[in-house]
Amino acid sequence: MLNILLSAILISTDVIPAMFFTTETITPARVKSEIVVVKDLNANTKPYAYFSFATGKDVAATEAKTRKWDIAFSKTTIAVNGGTSGPGQAGAQVLEQPFELIKQAPKDGYKTDSESGTAIPGGSGSSWYKYDMSVHAILPIVGRTILIKTAEGRFAKLEIISYYKGSPEEVPTEESSYFTFRYSLSDENGKF
Repeated sequence: MLNILLSAILISTDVIPAMFFTTETITPARVKSEIVVVKDLNANTKPYAYFSFATGKDVAATEAKTRKWDIAFSKTTIAVNGGTSGPGQAGAQVLEQPFELIKQAPKDGYKTDSESGTAIPGGSGSSWYKYDMSVHAILPIVGRTILIKTAEGRFAKLEIISYYKGSPEEVPTEESSYFTFRYSLSDENGKF
């Protein structure tokens, strides 16, 4: 009887999953970062319309000298909270890569705003937009993504979708300087 019981115990341990006997840490699959869409951020305000990626909301102009904002918009000019524009750690770079294909934030290459200009260059074709002379419209350049090191040192990727209120298909409209964009914050390792 003892031999049968001992055999049953040995057989049953053979079918116990290996994870009960391992010392490896099992980590869950990485959750894909959330994509947030912001519609019609009004960049007609002076001096800028300030925005925080962490909260997903506008920040009052009275907070311009704080680290509560990451990026700011004024017409086609985009500033970051670093260098001459604010006390944060923010910097930016424009990549000629589609938003979806960027899975990791670059470690370096970020510029800050300075006396000679903003980290995100202005001018048609130099950055995120082109000016289409045939229809006299500001059009986002397809396949360009703005990478931002935030005021707090995290990373975000941003794609501008439209410069016109309501993101109309027919542009231009009378109501310009209304940014519609999507962004995603990275995890602590810079992965999206």
